[in-house]
Amino acid sequence: GPRTEIKDLVKKLLKLKKEQLCCQQPGGSVPVDQVGLGLEERTLLLGPVTHLSVKMSARNPGTDLDLEWLSKVRVNTQAVLKRAQHIQGLKLPKKQWQTAWLLKAASFIDLTTLAGDDTPSNVHRLCVKAILPVRNDLLRGMDMHDKGLTTAAVCVYPSRVADAVRSLKAANSSLPVASVATGFPAGQTPLETRLQEVRMAVRDGATEIDIVINRTLALTGKWEAMYREIVQFREACGDAHMKTILATGDLGTFTNIYKASIVAMMAGSDFIKTSTGKEAINATYPVAIVMVRAIRDYFLRTGHKVGFKPAGGIRTAQEALVWLTLIKEELGNDWLHPHLFRLGASSLLADIERQVYHHVTGQYAAYHELPMA
Repeated sequence: GPRTEIKDLVKKLLKLKKEQLCCQQPGGSVPVDQVGLGLEERTLLLGPVTHLSVKMSARNPGTDLDLEWLSKVRVNTQAVLKRAQHIQGLKLPKKQWQTAWLLKAASFIDLTTLAGDDTPSNVHRLCVKAILPVRNDLLRGMDMHDKGLTTAAVCVYPSRVADAVRSLKAANSSLPVASVATGFPAGQTPLETRLQEVRMAVRDGATEIDIVINRTLALTGKWEAMYREIVQFREACGDAHMKTILATGDLGTFTNIYKASIVAMMAGSDFIKTSTGKEAINATYPVAIVMVRAIRDYFLRTGHKVGFKPAGGIRTAQEALVWLTLIKEELGNDWLHPHLFRLGASSLLADIERQVYHHVTGQYAAYHELPMA
């Protein structure tokens, strides 16, 4: 029946060898016909649907600042917009194949609460939801209840890190705790204050730190100063992985976005992230094209893979599918794992669960019928 087809497809997927799924070059997916898969199965070339624990990729060691590279940067705006439009126009999976993609999307989410009224109780609720992002009876309806589906991490303010660590430890979960830092969201506090914030979050148990850049340095072309700051943030992170938020809505041009992406990676960022979610313009597909092309260029020059995280304004399951498609088309299947791709969202999971509910029951749930994050 339809409920078991997704299970059978996932089982078949897990048997495929990694080298059958994509070439080593980013964006170089092997044509499906060459590996003997049909049209319906190609929508599942995403690796395992779930993960029992999130393991980050090898650290990006960074490089010396290459100002000559920056001086040669030129971004073709019309080409970027055309490529983004093409990605948005690609056909998305339907029925059980859509559900498989959505379960994968859930595993990429950094489930986030960054509100002024955050308390230990709603951080605890967030952690419970992250551990079981889709209602267990729905997973059981697809025979997916024992696959260990979780979100990729929970993301909170530094002052709430200890609450999140405590809740996850009580639940015997190894889910990572991410913390924003460095004067989030504006990044306008003194450098030493920003560094202390990173150290505090790491001390309290955060294993991922989402820093924000000083946009003033990017807007005034002070790339060397920006590089030095990010290097210091990386040192303050210690063993914690560092995601660098560019706040692209504040940077003005695609050229600035590309340059900021490259500088952040040269300085040792393990991820680059579009937005804080607090800007007027957050994650957009054209901005993502620029950033993932920077990731690809950096990889081809250095051999180091850097992750990508769009954040802000991603609310619907349909949008999540487009984001997965963009990464698959631009960077290839290697990036479609939580150690190299995340979705920063607070309300997206509710719509994903609602779509899964419809797949299992044939009806749409009211939002009050599903557990809240």
